[in-house]
Amino acid sequence: MTGQTTQKAWLTAAKRTLSRNHPNLTWDSFAYLAGIDRRAFKTYRMPEDSSDYRKMPPIVEAAIKALIDRSTQPVPPMSENVPEDFSPLVPALAALVMRQARLSLVEGKMIAGNTRTQGVPVGLLPEDRKAMALVSRACLAHGQPDRGAEIHTLLWQCTRPLGEWLPVLEVIDQGYAETCFIHGEDGTPTAEAEEVASGFGGLTASIEEQLFTKFVEVLGRFPERRACQDYTKVREFVVRHPVVANDVLRKFDVDVSSQIWMLLQQQFYEPVPEAWCVGEAVPLCAHCGNAMKQGKAGLVCRTQACAASRPATIGLQAKAADLMRVTRGIRQYWIEPGLDEIRLYDALVEMGLTAELYPHRDRVDIAVGEIGIDLKAYTSPEILGRRFQRSLGGLAHYPRKWVVVPDWLLSATPSYLDRLKTAAYREELLFLKVSDAIRLLKGEVHA
Repeated sequence: MTGQTTQKAWLTAAKRTLSRNHPNLTWDSFAYLAGIDRRAFKTYRMPEDSSDYRKMPPIVEAAIKALIDRSTQPVPPMSENVPEDFSPLVPALAALVMRQARLSLVEGKMIAGNTRTQGVPVGLLPEDRKAMALVSRACLAHGQPDRGAEIHTLLWQCTRPLGEWLPVLEVIDQGYAETCFIHGEDGTPTAEAEEVASGFGGLTASIEEQLFTKFVEVLGRFPERRACQDYTKVREFVVRHPVVANDVLRKFDVDVSSQIWMLLQQQFYEPVPEAWCVGEAVPLCAHCGNAMKQGKAGLVCRTQACAASRPATIGLQAKAADLMRVTRGIRQYWIEPGLDEIRLYDALVEMGLTAELYPHRDRVDIAVGEIGIDLKAYTSPEILGRRFQRSLGGLAHYPRKWVVVPDWLLSATPSYLDRLKTAAYREELLFLKVSDAIRLLKGEVHA
């Protein structure tokens, strides 16, 4: 780097050079390729008059120069040892995760490492073995330990960001480095896993559709208007009560049919385990009502979105025998995304807006007049963008289409919205964070 070139300009030029071989290169991926902590890397890109600016140590500059040198070296002539194509790696891994999740969550069977044969309901299918072998080859080809040989080890690795244990170009270039395919808390697949796996390897109906089949069947027996009302009532109740007192759950039967209430009792909720007690009682989060657990620095909420956006605060405490919790599938598909949906909905109602929550059985998350709002909290903006590039979903029914992302997620990834817009490539969509959505609607109310 010359003395007349600013550090920020030099890094921008370096990124431009690397992008020739990595077309979708982001700053986070750049940091990962160079082996630099992304938070530290951000300080190196700040203007020199910024209080957050930090000068790069010589070792960091040397690492980036070496990366550029490797990137600009001429490609050797093709030989008989043609490098293996790992382009199916990530979708094959996501599809493997979804198959195992379906086996566990929907069918209630255990995950086993043996080969499934006729008459044996558990075990690995041929497509599972192929996916595991592809992961093993990718690991070994890149000098990594073999993490694809054993199914339970592989699934545990999937609770970590892919870039930490599968550092191949197919992961980094597509924006998957920070993506996890399994929630470590519940052992359920993430939204990113389901999206990447969609349409791959014969996967059809989503796990969410299969988990809620009975619920949909019962709703289908009612007139459309009643079905939509009951859907919203049930989903709102569940999101507001990830953990619920037995007497509160019993009282909910006055608002819905007996069939719906029985489903809540039997399929949506289960007893809270004694292991959730801290001392003699289960501490509940004052913000979202979920149970809290012991973290490194004290109690933390079990809802990821709540823990990331609010200070840990204990509300009520109760005996485990007096409480019920939502089942694993409900936590994944309703509770985690629902926390920010409910917060946004409550803010709009408080402003005096006529907002609809989960209209037409979840066509969108919230509707305000002609505005359809989908709130998404994907770790990877590239995966979310590709989802909207593929389909607008329920937003297609609204003249104005908003995709809203929680503020806490943008705080962790400042470039999120720009990357999302680039990946989605949809001019009809408005991408914004929750706080900006509230301000924008507030201005319309008072205009």
